Amino acid sequence: MPNLIVFGVINSNTPQQNAGIFVGEFNSSGWDANAKQNYGHGSVYGLFNTFIGQWNLNLDSFESIDGMVNDQDFKPLLGGNM
Repeated sequence: MPNLIVFGVINSNTPQQNAGIFVGEFNSSGWDANAKQNYGHGSVYGLFNTFIGQWNLNLDSFESIDGMVNDQDFKPLLGGNM
């Protein structure tokens, strides 16, 4: 059954990693989520924070290519919209 979707704007206030906004009928396959985060210092919370002469060093196993993902799986999709 056909649908009519009418709107003025889509607001995404806090988009997250590996997320999507879909409107209407949609078929999708083969989605994978790969993420890596390294923090030398981490998060700082509060007011009037002072760091004098601070050094952060993050050694991450000395890879030449960081975060390379070998994802060769095949995910077929058979579907349709009417």
